[in-house]
Amino acid sequence: MQLYEFEHLEDCENALLADLTLRLQSGDQHKIQALALAGGNTPKPLYQKMSQQAWDWERILVTLTDERWVDRSHPDSNEAMLKQYLFHNRAQMAQFLSLKNSETTPEIGQIRTAHLIKQNAPSLDFVILGMGEDGHFASIFPDMENTQQLLDVHQTEPCLAARPEGKPARLSLSLAYLLTAKHIYLFITGQAKRSLIKQQINAESDNHLPIYTLLTQSRCPVSIYWSAA
Repeated sequence: MQLYEFEHLEDCENALLADLTLRLQSGDQHKIQALALAGGNTPKPLYQKMSQQAWDWERILVTLTDERWVDRSHPDSNEAMLKQYLFHNRAQMAQFLSLKNSETTPEIGQIRTAHLIKQNAPSLDFVILGMGEDGHFASIFPDMENTQQLLDVHQTEPCLAARPEGKPARLSLSLAYLLTAKHIYLFITGQAKRSLIKQQINAESDNHLPIYTLLTQSRCPVSIYWSAA
């Protein structure tokens, strides 16, 4: 695990994109490269910059790390956010694998989505994750009924339903599937999240949050890109 700290958000975004560009360019140029992206508000400016990168977008398949089980046009939909902030400019040539389908619940929908993932992206190449101040990433929240299933590195399903208390139902990629990537970027801002990371990696707390499992695993390298604001 490597931690890169920046005073300004724009410098953090630029550094992450520069590193990801190098990794994409050093990969197999004859295969589709699968990129899983976080939802939420923090990465919106990053995705706007990403849309202008001179990548071989026709050979990039984009999916999400998690999705709320709402209509694809709903303001809370991560897919809608990507369409607004990423799929323009050069990035409009990318392929997209949606996590959402027409099933009424994520528990039913996960079967169809898992099938699509296994067919089109049996493994990932790169992942950009965010993190909440409760230590969740993707939609792997603490204290859900199936938190440990989602965190199980031996989990065979690429995605599972997630029902965090007091929040909309959603579908999340499993940690086991995220760890099929060559590299994971954790993109976070603010002192509270920096402090939480420090507590978790230094074992200053017995309260191991989901992010602890990600940061202490040895299957896939993780780079943390943090900015003060």
